[in-house]
Formats: sequence, C-alpha cells, structure tokens
Amino acid sequence: MFVAAFALTVSAVIAYAFLATPQYRGSVIMMPRENEMAGGGLQGLLGQFGGLASIAGLSLGSIDGQEAIACLKSRALFTQFANEQNLLPVLFREQWDTVSGHWRAGLRRIPTMDDAWATFDKGIRRVNEDTKTRVITLEITWKNRQQAAFWANELVRLANDELRRRALLETSASIASLEEQLARTDAVELRQSISKLLEAQLNRSVVAKSRRDYAFNVIDPAVVPDARRFVSPHRFLLAIISVPLGLFAGVCAVLAARFARELVAQLRVPKV
Repeated sequence: MFVAAFALTVSAVIAYAFLATPQYRGSVIMMPRENEMAGGGLQGLLGQFGGLASIAGLSLGSIDGQEAIACLKSRALFTQFANEQNLLPVLFREQWDTVSGHWRAGLRRIPTMDDAWATFDKGIRRVNEDTKTRVITLEITWKNRQQAAFWANELVRLANDELRRRALLETSASIASLEEQLARTDAVELRQSISKLLEAQLNRSVVAKSRRDYAFNVIDPAVVPDARRFVSPHRFLLAIISVPLGLFAGVCAVLAARFARELVAQLRVPKV
C-alpha cells in the first residue's frame, strides 16, 4: 500500500511537470520619464503667476510617476488593449470556436470583459517598481512566447500614447484659455506674463508630440524567449517535491488502510 501510493504520487507530479503547458515571460524594463518643464520653467512660472495660471487652468506640465504606473495598471488601458487585440477569444480559447468565429454553442455563460480583466490582472500581467532605483518592470506571463513579448511591449506603447494624448488635451485647453486672456487684456506686464505661460505650454505640447516614450523611458524592451526558457512548470523543483509528497501520500494510505480494517473488524464483532 505504501509503495503503491508513493509511486503513484511521484509519477503524477512528474507527469504534470512534463505534460503541463509551458508558461513564458516577456519583460519590459523602464523608468518613469520626468518632463523637463517640471523642475524649472513652467513650475517657476506657475509659482510667479499663480493667480493667472489658476484662471487659465494650467498644470505643472510634469509627468507624475505614480500616475503613469496607475495608468499602466488601469482597467481602462487593458480594455483598450483587449479591444485592439481581440483578446477575449485568446484568453478563453477553449470556449471559442475558431472555425465559425463565435463562442461555442451550449456555453452556460459567455466570457465577458470583466472575466478577461480578472484573468489578465491576477495571473498574466504584473508591474513591479523599485522605489530606490525607480526602475519599473512590466511582466507578461503567457503560454505563447511570441504573444508574451508582444503584449508587454504593446502595453507600454499604449500607456505612453494615452498619457501623451492626455497631455496634449491639457495643453490645448490651456493654450486656448491663455490666448483668450491675451486677447482681452491691454496691460503690458500682464500680456508679458501670459506670453511666458503660453510659450511654456507650447513647449510642453512640442515635447509631447515629438517624444515617443512620453511617460516611460524603455531601457530594455521585451524579447521573445527561447522555447526552452519557460518560467513554469518548474520541472526540477517538482521532481524534488514529488519525493516528500510521495512519502506523505504513502503514510496517509497506510493509516487509511489500517483505520478501514479496524472499522470493518468492529462492525463484524457480534453484539452481545
């Protein structure tokens, strides 16, 4: 009994280690990029002309690192990414009929974007930040190594594009407001102040339009890993773990068999 349980457990664990679908990881290493206007030009101008800036609705023009990371982790960004890549049939491949291009008939419930987000956020995408070095690592773990690398790079590109789009909208609104204020005033000093703020916003707009890595400076983009370089299952570790698991299963089997024999013996004892 002990030997049988031991052998069965070890065989099952090793079989899983070699038959389970390999999972690969695509990683992008990057750093949050600070807008040059944050530390000097525009920040100084806003401090000098705070009242005017508040009327015009100006921001510092800087890229907040935490805001950028929050955007990278956001459900809104994932939804945009999932729609562009038609991700639901990929994430729920077993429930998708590739021949007809529809969900399989007879499903109790068709997967939704909410299901896709839960799957992606909990088990596929992970974002790590080193608070000391400020290095950010985006990891995509998936069974298709080409898709893992592509998804990682594409998410970073999409986050940069979204944050650039927001910055352009802000600067566009600020420029329009400043131009309106400039047209209404005749005071020389006030016109000079507005012109400086307007110039700073125009510079910010130029930076946003010309800079590809607007919020995240990619240091090391994701590359397709070799077929043998999967991150799970950990075959060597599972092979080691299989031995104590087998011993435990063997002991449990022996104890269960002994308990069963004693129980049967008690049931066979005639009542006095």
